[in-house]
Amino acid sequence: MSKMSSRGQGSGVRRQGSGVRGQGFAHLTGALPKTENRKPKTVLFCLLCLLLLAPACGKKMTPYAPDRVLPAPVREFRLTQAGSALVVSWLLPRENLLGQPLTQVQGCRVYRAAAKGMPPEALGAADFVLYADIDLAYPQRGEVQGEAMLFRDRELTPGHRYYYRVAAYDQDGYLGGWSKTLSHAWGWLPLAPRELKAVPGDKIVALSWSPVTALNDGSPIRDLAGYVIYRLSGAGSWIRVTPAPVVANNFQDVAVLNDVEYTYKIQAVRRVGAEVLASLDSPTQKAMPEKRTPPPPVQNVLAVATSQGVELRWEESPVPDAAGYRVYRRSSGEEKHTLLTPDLAKKPYFVDARVNRGQTYHYYVTAVDDSPRANESLPSEAASITY
Repeated sequence: MSKMSSRGQGSGVRRQGSGVRGQGFAHLTGALPKTENRKPKTVLFCLLCLLLLAPACGKKMTPYAPDRVLPAPVREFRLTQAGSALVVSWLLPRENLLGQPLTQVQGCRVYRAAAKGMPPEALGAADFVLYADIDLAYPQRGEVQGEAMLFRDRELTPGHRYYYRVAAYDQDGYLGGWSKTLSHAWGWLPLAPRELKAVPGDKIVALSWSPVTALNDGSPIRDLAGYVIYRLSGAGSWIRVTPAPVVANNFQDVAVLNDVEYTYKIQAVRRVGAEVLASLDSPTQKAMPEKRTPPPPVQNVLAVATSQGVELRWEESPVPDAAGYRVYRRSSGEEKHTLLTPDLAKKPYFVDARVNRGQTYHYYVTAVDDSPRANESLPSEAASITY
């Protein structure tokens, strides 16, 4: 009986506990004496916090700094052919994606895709693979010059079209905005032009070279677009002389100055669809145009006897590049004329003070231009006088 009473009491206690739990939070906060109110309120607050935090504990989120703003797309993104490579070039972004001044950029990544006959818009992100990671601090594959960056792709196969896009990334490696996608067809290059000749003239250089008839693989070239001419002046950079390819294998460059040395090179170009592929450079040739045409002869030379000697006057040379005049004299009995003005006479006027009374003298005058060659005109008509 005592054991049964004990178990019965235990059951009764458990039921009583259940009844207390059934009364809920109202019982915990209102039925207890006032001296015990603080503890239940603390328990309630903790339970509420656990309920609010419970969803966040089920999934781990990628850490992301709230103040990170990624770089905007690169600027002036270009794709060109240079010899046996395709060159991707661009300028670093100056702003972030919010248009604010950019404060963090670690480098740029070049992504490439290759296909046959596929337009750029048909490519998806999955077609591109990371091709070059150019860290600004340690650029191992690309070139960095201030804000300018470029990458030369030499791993090219004829018959393919290559696509490129670039994005800058921050110090944690997060990519910013993408550049546009650019593409270029690739094929066998034409052979480089040979036997380049550059013949200088007066403000002109005449160029000629042997025609190009084959590609680098030895096959005949059937889509030759022509030739492109480049010129270098002094310590400057190469400039393209012909905006469009010239068809003939000769060219006259008239956009040159006399007494300036120019260097020339030629490329043959073939047309591949809407694009062109240029050959390697031809051997270079130098030429310096120079003025070789002398001024016209001096007109109306007049000799007059004065108390100071024989005074000579003539018409001023009409050419704008006349540097001065030379005066020549021959006295009776002399076979050759003697130059009287080792230093050029700057004005159409000269006095020969080294004359003798009763002697006959014969004079002529020439004009000299200001070129380094000092081109001299033909002699004027002779002016004779007996002093």
